[in-house]
Amino acid sequence: MIPESVIEEIKYRCNITDVISQYVTLKRAGSNMTGLCPFHSEKTPSFTVFEGSRSFYCFGCGAGGDVISFIMRAENMEYPEAVEYLARRAGIDVPQDGARRDNAGPAKQRLLDMNRAAAKFFYSQMKESKAALGYLEKRRITPALANHFGLGYAPDDFGLLTNHMHKLGFTDDELYAGFLCGKSKKTGRAYDYFRNRLMFPIINTSGDVIGFSGRVIGDGEPKYLNTSDTAVFKKSRNLFAMNFAKPVCRERLILCEGNIDVVSLHGAGFAYSVATLGTALTDDQARMMKRTTDEVVISYDNDAAGQKAANRAFERLREAGVTARVLVLEGAKDPDEYINTFGADAFRKLLDETYSEFDYKFLNILKKYDIRADEGRIAASNETVEVISSIYSSVERELYAKKAAAKLGVSSESLMHDVRAAVRRRSRQSKRDETETMKRRIQGLGDRVNPDRIKNLGGSAAEEAILGIMMSSPEFIAKAKDGEYGLTPDDFVTSLDRRIYEKMLEYGEGFDVGRLNGEFTADEVSRAAQMQVRRMGLANTEDALRDCVAALKRSASKNASIEDIIKNKRKQ
Repeated sequence: MIPESVIEEIKYRCNITDVISQYVTLKRAGSNMTGLCPFHSEKTPSFTVFEGSRSFYCFGCGAGGDVISFIMRAENMEYPEAVEYLARRAGIDVPQDGARRDNAGPAKQRLLDMNRAAAKFFYSQMKESKAALGYLEKRRITPALANHFGLGYAPDDFGLLTNHMHKLGFTDDELYAGFLCGKSKKTGRAYDYFRNRLMFPIINTSGDVIGFSGRVIGDGEPKYLNTSDTAVFKKSRNLFAMNFAKPVCRERLILCEGNIDVVSLHGAGFAYSVATLGTALTDDQARMMKRTTDEVVISYDNDAAGQKAANRAFERLREAGVTARVLVLEGAKDPDEYINTFGADAFRKLLDETYSEFDYKFLNILKKYDIRADEGRIAASNETVEVISSIYSSVERELYAKKAAAKLGVSSESLMHDVRAAVRRRSRQSKRDETETMKRRIQGLGDRVNPDRIKNLGGSAAEEAILGIMMSSPEFIAKAKDGEYGLTPDDFVTSLDRRIYEKMLEYGEGFDVGRLNGEFTADEVSRAAQMQVRRMGLANTEDALRDCVAALKRSASKNASIEDIIKNKRKQ
């Protein structure tokens, strides 16, 4: 464990406003700072930094916490990593605890050492496999390029890697935790997870091998097999080849579907290329790109599945506030084939002829319908109206409507009339959805952060107020610890709030939301921050606290089961 005194020194030296200013453009708003939230897409600022309490909170998405919480979200880090990251920024040495573990699994450093050893094994096997070397030659991957990416080969054998790792001192449990081996359901014996695959080490920007992506050689499914989530690797938070792309992608980043595409593009001089890891683009990946580049060029496969994936990627990138365009390949099914067929110069030219989201969708609409016929023109016009009506900017809607009308052979006035009607319809539906979401939130439905809330809405509201008051006036925590208000953890009706209260009692007046980072999830820390923010401007007095405690106890009594009431009477 990292000593609390060290953590407090790190937070003191890493001024929250200075740190967040590297990610968000902040403006003064009274005693606070505001800006556009880096964790969700928004047009008006709802992200606030409270300099007095050294905390932040977004009134739009609910993200909140202290400077460590922010780095955990912004850099997709776990708590110890975020502390060490800020420590390096502040020039503070963090005492290392080699025995630190996550969820009782192997220590992170042990997993990293294991992955590096496995990468060396795969690399050595490549040189001895005619099938692997033949595959590289077929895909026009030169030895120098293979060496640059550290490519390797997983032999078509159930035990070669496992036996090799045993000799190095790694256990079956460690290999299983790192998804390097599986376990037979019948015998319980370990077997190699990757077999007969071209192996791509997944390397983070610190140079650590955090996982693997294996591409089958020849026929077989799945085409790509990736390491599942571990203590050092999250598929949704990483991109293949970002370790190479990050230093050179400030102006532009090319997003591909497959690892082979990325290798080919790097070999052709486009080192600012990355790929997702067996999943559709995630919000975390989109936010990562927002922090590293000014523009993303989507270069997916030239088929129906690729088009659908591109549309989803546009949506994710738009929500993250990333400028995105798409590269349309003609005469090739993917970037790898295009490079090998037409060369790097032709691909470079395509990069200057990319399509905006609207132009790309409109192009596919025109391909879909025969606009020479009335039926086709009407269908294309209706689909175009839906695309334009989803655009936020009224200026953009008008410009796109005029462009589309000219191509479809209809008047821009009639098309714009239908667009306005669709915008109103979307607005009404959005308000209905917002109302329904608010109702569900009030009723406690779908609350994944605090699922116990729905069981006792009155009690959970009272305990949230109690916690918010205590966070706003920490001197009340010390009194509660001394039994001043007769409030014990057992009085709480939800598990989350009970855990927060227990943490408060542990730290006393020294408690702040950041104390929760090490043992609570990011969403749980944000919920605690929300409780504190909601008490701003309200009377956080001792009388208010006592009233809330009384309300909690009344509510808990009303919701108690017959068995609980009988049990309590027996105790009395």
